[in-house]
Amino acid sequence: MWLWIVLGVVGAGLVMVAILAAVVVPKADEYVERSKRIEAELNLHAIGRGAKVGYEETGRFPEGDAALTPAASCCEGPNHKCAPDPALWRGEPWESMYFEMNRPHYFRYSYRASADGQSFTATAVGDLDCDGEEVVFTVTGTAVGGNPELSEVVRPTNRD
Repeated sequence: MWLWIVLGVVGAGLVMVAILAAVVVPKADEYVERSKRIEAELNLHAIGRGAKVGYEETGRFPEGDAALTPAASCCEGPNHKCAPDPALWRGEPWESMYFEMNRPHYFRYSYRASADGQSFTATAVGDLDCDGEEVVFTVTGTAVGGNPELSEVVRPTNRD
């Protein structure tokens, strides 16, 4: 009799553990994905702030176009991250914005200024689970009446 009670309690405990695992594991994956996405938002804010400072100093957003930096997908790097390479961030427009990636990262960044220096678009592109589907975050800056303004970061609608 006691054996059946003990087995019943142990069985119920195993069922509870299984239920908790079914709930917790997907949540943990969601938190990991969210933490990766935060990188893009924080860095786009940094690029935007740097561009805004440049505008306030010169009356123009930093000039130049920078293609996705680095060029290769971060999935090709160690631990599926882009390795820091200070040489990639030398030159314009990155230096004017005091922006560089000096730690391993999940996203590649680009910047494009308008010809008149009154607007820019910066993007962060990443394939967070290295399945070939990338997510793209964007921030834009415009000068309105001589005042530089930044948009909110536009988040991707797809989940990588």
